[in-house]
Amino acid sequence: MKKNGFFLTSAIKLFIVTMCAEMIFKWCCFGTLFDLSLVRITLFSLAFSLIVASVCSFLPLKAGRFIVAFMYWFISLYALLQMGMKNMMGNFTSLHAGEGMFLRVTDYIIPFFQAMKPQYFLVLLAPIVMAVLGHFRKTEKENRWIMVLASLVAALIIDAAGLYTVKAEGLQNVYVSTKFIEKSLKEIGLERFLIRDVVSTVSGSETGELIIDDEPGGNEQTEPAEQKPEEAVLPHRTIDDTEWTNAMNAEENNKIKTIDSYLMSRKISDYNEWTGKMEGMNLIYIMVEAFDYMALDEQLTPTLCEIMNTGWNFSNHYVPKYSCTTGESELISEVSLVPESDVCTPNQYKKNEWSDSIFQMFENEGYYTSAYHNWKDEFYDRRELYASSGCEVYKNYTDLPYTKMQGWPSDYQMMELTIPLWINQDKFMTLYVTSSTHFPYDKSSVLGDRYLSQINQVHPDYPTNVKRYLSKAMELDKGMRYLIDQLKAAGKYDNTAIVMFGDHHPLNTSLSTIAKYGSQYVDRNQALNIDRGPFFIYCPSVLGTKTWDNVNSTFDILPTILNLYNINYDPRIYMGTDIFGDKEVLVYFPNGNWVSEKGIYYINSSNFVPFDENAAVEEGYASARSNEAQNAFNISSMIFRSNYFKARTGVTKPASALQGENPYAKMAEETPEAPAEPTPETPAEGSGN
Repeated sequence: MKKNGFFLTSAIKLFIVTMCAEMIFKWCCFGTLFDLSLVRITLFSLAFSLIVASVCSFLPLKAGRFIVAFMYWFISLYALLQMGMKNMMGNFTSLHAGEGMFLRVTDYIIPFFQAMKPQYFLVLLAPIVMAVLGHFRKTEKENRWIMVLASLVAALIIDAAGLYTVKAEGLQNVYVSTKFIEKSLKEIGLERFLIRDVVSTVSGSETGELIIDDEPGGNEQTEPAEQKPEEAVLPHRTIDDTEWTNAMNAEENNKIKTIDSYLMSRKISDYNEWTGKMEGMNLIYIMVEAFDYMALDEQLTPTLCEIMNTGWNFSNHYVPKYSCTTGESELISEVSLVPESDVCTPNQYKKNEWSDSIFQMFENEGYYTSAYHNWKDEFYDRRELYASSGCEVYKNYTDLPYTKMQGWPSDYQMMELTIPLWINQDKFMTLYVTSSTHFPYDKSSVLGDRYLSQINQVHPDYPTNVKRYLSKAMELDKGMRYLIDQLKAAGKYDNTAIVMFGDHHPLNTSLSTIAKYGSQYVDRNQALNIDRGPFFIYCPSVLGTKTWDNVNSTFDILPTILNLYNINYDPRIYMGTDIFGDKEVLVYFPNGNWVSEKGIYYINSSNFVPFDENAAVEEGYASARSNEAQNAFNISSMIFRSNYFKARTGVTKPASALQGENPYAKMAEETPEAPAEPTPETPAEGSGN
């Protein structure tokens, strides 16, 4: 049998396997194959193959063969893992994020493989073929070391060419940082992303640079707009930065000084007509697991529909999914900062001090703060996180006598067990994280099957997984009915607001299914609408009924609530904004996309698509908002890593909250509300300029 040179054979085989994995991954995940990034990925793959083969040529033959064969399978299985993660959880993953994401794979191994599409397994074909060929074609070590060394030099030159394309296309941040995982994978490929991920994990990745002058208007507190003599003198939100400035000037840590400078430069959103509308009321803050429009059914979930139809319904609400989906959506709603895409942020920074979290802000106002969850702290270390955030009491599944059942526990029982723990407090701020509507929906469980007979009478033709999701939602609905009834019985219904929002759309459910059965209120097939979901503020006695079509997201819930409650806060330290304020809302997606009131920016194509094709968008608008989005990621990361609020607790000095009658509200009452203009249909990516 003819023997072949080990180096040349190994390099060729490894290059073929790597490129097969890269191209299948690119085709399956991005729907593209032949574009400019493929040239760069090819250069990186060729350099990688030559370097591995060269290094292995200097090892004993058996060791070299083993390493090359291991690389065949490792890169292919890594591609399979990333594709499965994307399909099941909605995001790619990184080594940093493994603490949160990989737990889900081990805990839901069957749903993970069920989420795999048949074409994903094509990545295993190349290593199988190479293994078979290797069995029949034996190799031996070459004696031509000069050729191997020359190939190693060539590999370095080829790699340098790939790096040149990175610089030429302005992708340095994408290459150096694994912050935008999807963009990195698309532009530099699996193999190079994995190498960069390992390097940043070992060395500790740095955040990107800040672009300071990106927010139009800047900090306007020192020069309020001039008013005409006949106009009433209206108050402005003012903040005394003297102590903060002194702390910055005395600071020796350059990162903390950078955070100081940037935050103080941001625009201070002003009071508005809704400031203090809910002042002094109790608050029940509910993050609903997998809350989706599919859960809203007038016949099956009447209480959820009542909350939507008789409260404030935010119909243009986005729910971005970060690496640790539930935990990070919850963290966003509590501190309004952008999670780090390459770590499980709430676990990584659970011991940080959160002096401006929702818990601490309400505790400062004399509220009894507590939180409840009907599952164990298996994935997220809530007990430590809440303790660092000003939450007085936290009880989860292990603290209360929940009924054990197949599948996830009952939200209704959570209400039964926990309402007595806070309802008799004079003023309470209560947070709930539900779990009944958690996937899987494609297999039997107690709650997934509990109401199937009722659902079959209303929707006999629905697929089984949708019926099981609805059945779980009916248990949530029952819990919400019980909550409202208990508030009424305690005489606290009229003085309590309920805020409901979701952490993500139903996972491990095809997007086509969500689009078909969750499109009663919004076309889920358009643009980024798959990540739109319900958000309600329910307090009919004070707020009445209204539908808001302002663009907003999970980031904006906390600042909006603080303004509605007239709580003294500094808007500059939150990346979200008061929905009713004078600062434009930006929705930050983990892949770098963003949404504003004017349109959508797609980072992969560097394309801004206006909602209204006929509306004029000022020159430089997309660039300025992209800078603002990049800053939100970078400054949030710096805040997390430096435990910033521990060093700066109490240095921001907002003036006393708006006192007495709100003149903005009075002015609004005297001015007839203009009829709302129709909302233009959301464009799909790639349309427009």
